[in-house]
Amino acid sequence: MLDTIFSANLHIKRMQSRSARALFRVGISANLATILAALAGIASGVAFASAHPTWAIAALTLSAAFDALDGTIARECAAPSTLGGVLDLSADRVVEACVIVGIAWRDPALYFPALVLVATWYVNITIFLAVGAALEGPGAKLIEYPPGILERTEAIIFFIVLGLIEATPLLRPLGPLLCYAMALLEIVTGAQRLLFGLRMLRSQ
Repeated sequence: MLDTIFSANLHIKRMQSRSARALFRVGISANLATILAALAGIASGVAFASAHPTWAIAALTLSAAFDALDGTIARECAAPSTLGGVLDLSADRVVEACVIVGIAWRDPALYFPALVLVATWYVNITIFLAVGAALEGPGAKLIEYPPGILERTEAIIFFIVLGLIEATPLLRPLGPLLCYAMALLEIVTGAQRLLFGLRMLRSQ
């Protein structure tokens, strides 16, 4: 939802374009930006697991920044490629897996809620890929998909909030509840995209 709102904001798009061009000028290609996003995300997971939430959030923010710019670099400074799309989708999943494992690593009470959440991600990404592939068109992205309640920005916010909760002993009991709430929103998002895909396929 937030990704869709931000992408429609002209001021944010201009900032994104300037930042992407600046990175490209210093030699950071779209694929390199994707790889840097993945490495920063992995580092964030390790920092969460090592009980260094400040470093973890900083690394996650850096990962999100590179992830937000790699596509813009490809579209405005080079040319979007299928390889870049594959790298981007794969890197996002690597970051999500590392960060949720890192956050849950030190808290056994979070193991099952995190597992439930990851299960909803598994189903949601299957719907995401299936609907996107079925409705494949000449878009700039590898896979075009409809917006939903949860997009990439919401996931980053969730990780930061959950990481801060886990770093605060008094708030730690809220961690499982937050995971379950996120899982519910993932289910709703998956249902949104599935229904959208069914409607579009029936109309074809």
